[in-house]
Amino acid sequence: MSDDIAPSQERALLRLLDKVMEVMRDDRPINPDDPDLGNLKSAEHFVPGEAGIEYSFRNRAFPDATVELTTWTDPLDYSDDRTRVQAVPAYFELAFRNALAGVSRRLLEQRLDLANYWVDADGLRKESNDIGHSLPPFAREHRYRYRANAGEHGRFPVDVEFFFIDPAPDDRSRKARLDQITITRDYPYLTPAMRKKKREEQNQKKRQTYGYMDLCTGAKCPESGTVWKSIALKG
Repeated sequence: MSDDIAPSQERALLRLLDKVMEVMRDDRPINPDDPDLGNLKSAEHFVPGEAGIEYSFRNRAFPDATVELTTWTDPLDYSDDRTRVQAVPAYFELAFRNALAGVSRRLLEQRLDLANYWVDADGLRKESNDIGHSLPPFAREHRYRYRANAGEHGRFPVDVEFFFIDPAPDDRSRKARLDQITITRDYPYLTPAMRKKKREEQNQKKRQTYGYMDLCTGAKCPESGTVWKSIALKG
């Protein structure tokens, strides 16, 4: 029995990745009931006091695979009260229990519109996509890393990584097997102290933009959004 990916599985894989890229890159709303993602298995808050949810799906085309789409509390919202911040897409993982042979890496690159470079944690561009092999005992695991092209509707930088298992020396097929795909939005890492600094910078910019208005104008405060009201002072 061949363990190559079937044509129906390839179509399902491409539909799944198309939908994930629409969410991650184009900022389309997440629809947990979308059949291209699979059947929703669970949706759990995983960080107390945060808005993030981890969605887990059961995809009929890949019954033994892990399919997870994770949202986080929006890192670009600098509010101090994180319970009132919305969740945004952050991470997707497709991991096969039994790696699939016959998946074309070139087809995946073209379908997801991936660039021929990747970006490291310091924001530096790295040419080529071949990261090489993992360390033992996973020495045949071959990693490829990409920055997705923005495309016509792209709103967020997105990083994609493929994990293939190279064939064993005695494998006559000489076919690499797809083991895992991860897709990640490239959000900045911010500590509470860093968020506080960002809030202060935002407020300073608002003051510079709007100026120090007369408090009795009836206009909206550029920081809080509330309307300033006249106050009658007693003599």
